[in-house]
Formats: sequence, structure tokens, C-alpha cells
Amino acid sequence: MKKRLSLIIICILTATYSYGQIKVSEFIQESKIASTDNNKLFFVDFWATWCGPCITAKEHLGVLQKQFPSDLYIVSLSSENPLIVERFLKKKPTGLAVAIDYYGETFKAYNVQALPDGVLFNASGKVLWQGGAPDLKKEIISKYLRQQTKRASSESFFNVISDTEESISEYLPTEALEIKPLTGKLDELQVIDNDNYLKLSGSLKNIIGYLAKIYKNQIVLEEGLDTDYEIYLKKPFSANENLAYKLITKMNLGVDRKSSEGEGVTFMVETPKFWDTNQIDWGQNNARFLIGDSQIKGDNVSLRDIAYQLAYVLDMPVIVPDDTAISLSLHDWDFHYKFFQLMQSDLEDNYGIKAEKKIVTYPVYHIQKKAP
Repeated sequence: MKKRLSLIIICILTATYSYGQIKVSEFIQESKIASTDNNKLFFVDFWATWCGPCITAKEHLGVLQKQFPSDLYIVSLSSENPLIVERFLKKKPTGLAVAIDYYGETFKAYNVQALPDGVLFNASGKVLWQGGAPDLKKEIISKYLRQQTKRASSESFFNVISDTEESISEYLPTEALEIKPLTGKLDELQVIDNDNYLKLSGSLKNIIGYLAKIYKNQIVLEEGLDTDYEIYLKKPFSANENLAYKLITKMNLGVDRKSSEGEGVTFMVETPKFWDTNQIDWGQNNARFLIGDSQIKGDNVSLRDIAYQLAYVLDMPVIVPDDTAISLSLHDWDFHYKFFQLMQSDLEDNYGIKAEKKIVTYPVYHIQKKAP
């Protein structure tokens, strides 16, 4: 299905500051809660329809918006197809303003790496605060309101500067695995996981790491291979299927497994006390992880999935048991990671996992072109 959309570029009038030009392609709706006149603060909420934690965060932001209807203006910004967002809002309406960053320029400009995320501006366009949307508290808003005197209307804060038309349609894969090279460079891996397909956009190293649940430093690519791709994996596929090997084989690449030594974290599970899958429910077609400043939450994911996410925030390998019944069974998770001793207590007390940081031997996968 195709729809002609008017793509509107909107930017922040930054006065004497040059902290960021917010570009959006369309406003789906204006705020039904906040006043559009004379606000001291503006908050851009980065979200996606597939991100379950974003939906929970949006409820939190809705409460904040009601508490500061005349001083704060919140805009929820998605980089998805507007048709998808419109359909989603019919099922889950919100009173917040909703806009589209279809080309992802604003997501890149503010280095949005995990959702939900957000940036708080003053009326001059200066960045005051950036972090996970659930971490934006009433006290933070109140503190910055006391410091600000200047006000701006949303009409002056967001300025329409051009208008072009573009045809947009949602693509559905027809093959089990589709691979498309990208000409640009994506800083972070972009993931869409729904009932129809898994879509990954980013560097080959990050894509393989995601599919194999392997930390990036455990993957070594032959020179010239680590370019960016957009891949689709059509569903259904088995949860235990080796999708990384499927991709590598399709690209006619070979893998040589070696070992390396360095600092890492080991998980030992003698008596599991894992949560079941009823503790957290973010619904279908939603992101399975919420990674905040200090907490990791997971909905219906395995220990291997959690270890993969934890490896990136700790910036070191995380080694899980070989026992697939322990490492691949699905559970809900909520634990601290910022302070290691607190993480150890959380994992052992709540899940029966003993975490230890030490020098470990871990596998490294060298990927190269196969000889002709």
C-alpha cells in the first residue's frame, strides 16, 4: 500500500545556540495535553511502535506532560513509516504530540543508540539533559524550570522550512533471507522485529553479532568485509536456528574459530531461580529489552540474550553456561548493572546466577571470503 505524504522539515530556532537542528518529516498530531504557547522546556521522546518499553515510557511522559501543561512540550519522534505509526496510534492513542523522523537524521544527530531515549531543550534550543525517557523525573523538570526564564511557543520553536512530496510504502520480504548492501554508514545497528520479519540494518560485524548473540570484539572480519547491509529474515523461523551461520553461508563466507584471553564476566548457574515469563509483558511485536542508565530489563528472553546486551554495556565478553536448557530458555529479567557488586547481588539473589569478573578465555570468530 502506498500513500502520498507531505514531508515537512522542521527545525529548532536556536537563537544564539547551535545545539541541534531537529528535523522531522511530518507531525502526526499536536499535543492534546500541553499548551502550544510560551513553554520553557521542550522534550523530544525517541521511540518506535515495536519498542515495548517505549510504550511504558510514553505513559510516564503523559503523566509528566499533565503535570507541566504550560511549561513543558513533549514531542514523541519515531523514524518509522508514518503509515505504521498512524495505525499504531489508532490502537494505542496518546495525548502527546507525535512526529516522524523518516530519514533518521535526528536520531543520528543525538546519537540515539537504545530506545526509549530523549533530549530535553530549553526555549533557546540548548540541550539541558539526555537520557532514557523513563529516567526523566518530575524533579529534573522542576529543577530546570527554576533555572529558565525564556519562553517560546511550539510554533516558533519548530519552524517549517521546506515542503516536498515522496511516495512511501512498507516493504515485506518475499525470500527467506534477503541481503541488500547500503551505500551510507550507520553508527549503530537498527533492529525491527515483528510478526512478519526480522530486519537488521548496520555493519556486517554488528549484524552477525546480533544474530549469534556474540560480543563485537569476538568477531574479526577480513579487510573489506565490514560494510553496511540491510537484511531481512522472513518469519517464521525456529528460535534455535543458527541465523548467523545462515547469513554467512548465503554470503559465501567462511568462519575460523580461535581463542583469545582477556577480561570478561562469567555466569555460573548451579541452582537456577529464573523468573517465568509472566513478570513483564510488553506485548507482541515490541522490543524485548529496556536498557537504562543502571538497569537492564528483558521481556521473554534467554540468558544468552541478556548476556549479549550486558556485554555491550560492560564493554567485555560475558560467558554463559553451555547447557542450552539454561542459556536458551526464555524468562523475564530486571537487574542492576552499573555497579558490579550490586549486579552480582541482583543476579544471585533473584536468579541464582553467580557472576564473576576475571581473565577468561573466550572464542573469537574470524570471518573471511571463501577461496574461489
